[in-house]
Formats: sequence, structure tokens, C-alpha cells
Amino acid sequence: MNQIQLPAGFRDSILDECRKKNELKQTLNAVFESYGYEEIQTPVLEFYQTYSKAFSNLNDQDMYKFFDQEQDILTLRIDMTVPIARAVTTRFKDEMGPFRLRYCANVYKVRPSLSGKRSEVMDCGVELIGLDHHADLEVLACALEALNALNLPNFMLEIGTVQFFECACQIADLNETGRQTLADLIDRKSLVELKEYLDTLPMTNQIRTFFLNLPLLGGEKDVLEKALSLSFAPELESVVLQMKQLDAQLTELGYGGLYQFDFGKIPHLDYYTGIIFEGFVEGVGNSVLSGGRYDKLLQVFGNDLPACGFSFKLDTLAETISIPTKKANIQVLYPQAQIVEALKIAQKLRQKGNVELRLANVETIYIKEEE
Repeated sequence: MNQIQLPAGFRDSILDECRKKNELKQTLNAVFESYGYEEIQTPVLEFYQTYSKAFSNLNDQDMYKFFDQEQDILTLRIDMTVPIARAVTTRFKDEMGPFRLRYCANVYKVRPSLSGKRSEVMDCGVELIGLDHHADLEVLACALEALNALNLPNFMLEIGTVQFFECACQIADLNETGRQTLADLIDRKSLVELKEYLDTLPMTNQIRTFFLNLPLLGGEKDVLEKALSLSFAPELESVVLQMKQLDAQLTELGYGGLYQFDFGKIPHLDYYTGIIFEGFVEGVGNSVLSGGRYDKLLQVFGNDLPACGFSFKLDTLAETISIPTKKANIQVLYPQAQIVEALKIAQKLRQKGNVELRLANVETIYIKEEE
């Protein structure tokens, strides 16, 4: 074992990488604080059981696991939503909120050694706990304000809802295997396989047409009318009408052109119960932001509170932005015999800016200022 190397999926962040992430954190935290979100910090370790409660389809091969002195299984946190749900339940068990919480923290997932993906990434986000779906607008507005504040080139927020797909599956009386298969095909937008699979299922042509068109239901607000026309039950129409209301409210707030809808968006986490959304930036293949509503997650920990939140992927964002290199704008050059005097001068000069001390081949102290 070469112990001067890092494990697969891990890397050091130095110099400009650190400065980029720090500037991103400062910008995002300023937006989150302006919305009334207060900071929360949770331990990097959680009990494995905490996550097994939260996820019905937990893949523990994605987790870094350990044993403590009592032989209980511990894991590095794989997200921040579950630890925050656990923390709110344990610290505020009899309180109804609302709780507005923000965080910036590293999360960990085991990645294949040749995947090129990081096993340690920094998430920076918010959780609004204790308010129902009527607070979705506030969360979306906060996400859009944060995207705006980052001055990203041509970003777009894609908004969907798990209710459209889940409700249709219930009405179509699909079993869990059928639901999971359809979810995978729609998520991958595999239209040929989707049609072939739908043809094997006992359902009406109207329902079959609905599922076949679901991967294509994405785009500007005109897609709302198409979704409404495909709705084969009042429950589905109600979901679309809620999305139309969100559209009208976001437009009135001045966010028109910064978001789209995607009714074929399938969540990769099974605790989402309502809206789900992702933020994309031109030239970046993966989303830089993701979030949604999870009204049943806290219930598994014993605190039945609705919630909604999102997180930014700071490592992905840091790769998309460029910031000017910062150097000390004042240099104090000094001979070895005058180091104490040079330090005194530097202390006073730091009121004007950053000061760098440099041992030099000079006879006396020399101050060099950059414009």
C-alpha cells in the first residue's frame, strides 16, 4: 500500500479550489441568511440504522461503514437531509416549527474506482421544516435567488413533481415491480423500451398514452397544458393545476425565463413526496442543485412534520466558475536582522490590505505596494 496517496474518490483541495468554494459558500450563505435560515452542523458519523429507517431501498454498498466500541454499525453521512431530519426530531421533538436551517458540509458515497466521480463532495443548502406544500414557492424563490447571486452563465431550474407519476401508477393499479420498471424507463427516456413494456401491461389506451408521453413532458409553460390534456383522472388534473399556480406565482415574482417544467422527472431518492427540482448550468453535464418536498421523512423518526429543501453541489460549481487570483497587495521585503521591525510594520499595514513578508537580499526594509 502506498500510504502517501489518497483512497479512490478522494482528493485534496488547495489554493484556488479552496478560494472558489469559500466564495461560493459566502455567497450562498448570504442568500440563505436573508431568507431567515440559521446554521446547523451535524456529526460526520451517523448510525447505519438512521439511514435504513429513512430509505426503503437503501444501497449500503454506496456507504462507508464502521463499527463502534459497542459493535453498532456507523456510517459516514451520505447526505444532509436525513441527519437534519434526525436532529430536528431529537432536539425539537414536541415543537412544530417552522424550522429554517442551512448548512455547508461534506457528504460521502463510495464510487467505483474508475468512474471519475468524487467520494467526498461538499453540499450547501437549506431545509424548511414544518410548513406544507404552500411553502414550495418560498423554497423555489430562494433557490432561484441563490442561482442568480452566483452569476452563473445561462442557468435553468427544472421543476417536476413525483405526484404526477405516482398518482398515475396508483390509478393504473400497477404493482411495485411495474412501477419501478416504468420509473427507470421514463427516467432514462428510453422511449422504444418504454413502448414495448407498456404493451405488455393490462391498461387502457388513455393510460398507456399518458406514460408513453411522460418522458417528453418537459419545457416552457405550454407543457402545462399538454400535461393537463393527458391527465386521465381528476387527481392528475389537480396536480397540474398546482403546478400552474406555481408558474403564475413565480412569473409574478419576476422569475420568468429562469425555470422550466419536467413532468417526467423521476427522483433518485425515495423520500420525496411532492415537487422535485434541479438546477443546470450551460456547459455542465450534471445538475449543480437538487431538491424537493419530503413530507414523510421526519415521520419515520417520530416527528410528523412536512419539509422541503435543496442543496448546491459546491465541487461541481467550483469547476464552472473562474475568479481572479488573489495575492497580497503589499509586500514587505526585509533583511534577516530586521525581522522584528518588519513584523511591526506589517501589523500596521494590514489595516490597508493583505501583507506578505519576504526575506530578501536588501540592506533595509522595503515596502512594495501593488495597485
